[in-house]
This record gives sequence, structure tokens and C-alpha cells, in this order.
Amino acid sequence: MTRFALALLITLANTAVPAPDALLHAIHAQVQDLSPTDRVEVLYQLSIAATAVSRQTSAAWSLQMYECATTSLPAQQNWDQMNRAAQRKNALTVLSFSDPEAAADRFTQLEPSPAHAPFEDPRVDLSRHLFPRLWTKNGPRSLPVIRRLAAFTASTGEYPYAAMALLLSKVAQANPRTARALVTEAIRQMPSTHPLHRTQDVYMRFLRAAWPIASRRQRLAAVRAGLAGASTTLSTGRMYFEYFLPDTTVHLDSELDARIYELLPFADEADPVLGQTLRRRYPHLQNLPVLPRDSAPWRAAAVVTLPERDTPELVQRALERSIARFITTWAQTDPRRAAKIAFSPTDPAEQIRSEFKLGHSGEAQKLLWQAWKNPESREELEDICGQYAYGDPAWYAATDAIQNPVTRLTLLAKYARGALRSSPAYEEPS
Repeated sequence: MTRFALALLITLANTAVPAPDALLHAIHAQVQDLSPTDRVEVLYQLSIAATAVSRQTSAAWSLQMYECATTSLPAQQNWDQMNRAAQRKNALTVLSFSDPEAAADRFTQLEPSPAHAPFEDPRVDLSRHLFPRLWTKNGPRSLPVIRRLAAFTASTGEYPYAAMALLLSKVAQANPRTARALVTEAIRQMPSTHPLHRTQDVYMRFLRAAWPIASRRQRLAAVRAGLAGASTTLSTGRMYFEYFLPDTTVHLDSELDARIYELLPFADEADPVLGQTLRRRYPHLQNLPVLPRDSAPWRAAAVVTLPERDTPELVQRALERSIARFITTWAQTDPRRAAKIAFSPTDPAEQIRSEFKLGHSGEAQKLLWQAWKNPESREELEDICGQYAYGDPAWYAATDAIQNPVTRLTLLAKYARGALRSSPAYEEPS
């Protein structure tokens, strides 16, 4: 980083609340001085933040990120390969916000990522953002492209069930017959020829979206396909689940039981005899309350891969991290019940995240500054600050104490992103 650039950033940092758009361009002027790995990360933050300021700028920066990730990131080691695949996907995801056709043109350049297997296929995360935007822009004319890209990922990885779940109701409004054809295409991809651990979860998302559209025969076929896929992608570790229902919490410590449990309300409606058969086959599920069929269950999950980490305390911490991921979505449905769940964490960082996500910024700031005094938790708290505490001049001034210029530059980019998050034009990956 040049002395001029560093002086400029220090000048901006000394401003009580710097103008986010000025900060964006000041940071971008220095990205070429960073290593490829750091450059990609900073460009990711900048291109997202720029959606609130200029879609043209956001598209240009996301293309710079894609080019850097493609040509300059290392790919020798397993972790390097995973990071490269994820960052290329991230770049095209942000590009899809401003120019979905340009993102679609590059979609098939994304090869399968063996480093992510058997857990996920990064390309389907891109499709979840890209496909709905192609439909919004071009309507039914986008379907040939969407179907081609869906077949592309299914041929070498995971079928994009989550993306299709977002599309089905829109397609059905335009042409119910086409929507049912899409349902059939998706059902035929299950169980997958390239099974991944996450496939069952996204298939359930698809099943909920397809249910009002599907015929009676398609519903039964969809349930049977889900049952066939339930045992093909189980985790190599032990999994724990908590289902938060309005009147009780269901605890399961079998991944297969959890998957069957989520399929039961669909089996009951498609074929009551099948539902009864499944309860006899899985006696742990026999007397449990039935999950809602038309909405995703409030579920936290934790996986333990090492025996020495299979302790109640560590499992609870992992479940709390899972709760923090979903608490904002839950609060949109039932804020009071979500708050009751969120306020139970024993991990200070997770409690702070939950408070911010629920909009309790005053309490969150108080907890944040208490935790900030503990240097051991500083790294995780810096990330929280970058996401949520961007309006706090005290935190912004505290970035001066960060010695590593790359770390500081990244946090300043997160500050700019956070400061622009309230803009109506702002978009970020979900």
C-alpha cells in the first residue's frame, strides 16, 4: 500500500462518519497493491456495497473480482481449490444483481468443485440468485437458459432445487403446464447421481414450493424421491437437531430420523398409509408433533466429526451458531418467539449477533463493548463490528488500533458496506 493511500485512509478514518461512497473509491484505488487472496476479498465487499451507489460500478468491480479469482488465486492445495471455486461463484453472484445475462454467460465456466464435495456445490448458490433475476428481467423467455444451466449443474453436481423453488410460483402464474413440467424434471434428479450432503435440505425447500402446483401423482412421486434420497447423503459425523415448535422443542440425534421427520407431513397428505408405515419403521418419530407442511421448520443443527468434541457444551455452542444464522428469518414470522430463542446463547459473540439481527442495537452495542475488552475474542468481534456497528464512531475510531493494513482495509470495506445497507438499492447475497 502506498504512503499516499495509507494517509488518505487515515484521513477518512479520522472523520467521525466518513461518506461511504468516498470510502469505497478510496479503498478500490488500492486493491492492486494487495495479494490476490486479499484483493478478491476486498473486491467482494466493495462490489456488494456499490450496489447501493452505482450498478455499473458494482458490475465492473465484480468482474474484476471474477478475473482475479480465475487467473490469480492459487489452486494447488485442497483449501486453495475450495476458496477459488467459492470466490468465482461469489463474484458472479454479485454480478447477477446488476447484469444477470453477463453472469449467465459465464455460468458454465464454473467447473465442479471436488474440494467442496460431498458437502455442497457452489454453483447452485449462484443459481439461487441468478435464476430469479433472469426471470424478472426476461420472463418466460429466460426458461431455455435456466433449464440449460440447471441441466449443466445436475450433470456434474447438484440440481439447483433451491433456485427452482423460488421460480415455480412465478412460472405457474404464466403457464401452469410448464411449471408442472419443471416439477417433473426436478423429481427425476432425485436421488442425485452426484449426491451431496446438502441436497436433501434444498430438496425439501423445493418440495414445499412444488406442493401447491404438483398433481396428486407428482406429489406422491416427489415424496418417494425424497425418501429414496434421504439415506444417500448422510454426514460422516454425528448430527444433532432442535426443532422449535410453538409449544415445544423436539430434539433428535439421528440425521436420518430428522430427514424422515421433515418428510412425514408430505407423506401423510400424499398417501396416509405411507405416513403410517414410516412411523412404524421409525418408532422415535411415532409420537412427535407434526411439522408444518407449508413453511420451513425452525430448525437448528450441529455436526460433530471428532469424538472428543462430542460433548454437551460444544454441541450447544454449535447449535447456538446455527440459531444465529436463521434468527432474522424466524423473527419476521414471530418476533416474540424468536427473541426468546435468541436470548439463550452462552457464547457472547452469538448473543451479540442475535441482538443486532433482532434490531436491539442498544443492548447489542453495550454487550459488544464489554466483549471488546477481551483480546481473545477480538477477531470474531471485528467481523461483527464490520457488519452491524458501522454507525458507531467509537468503533470506527478503534480501527486505527489495528496494525495489519490488510485487515484494516478489509474492515473499512465492511464499514462502507454496512453504512450503505439501508439504501433501497442495496443488495447482498442471502
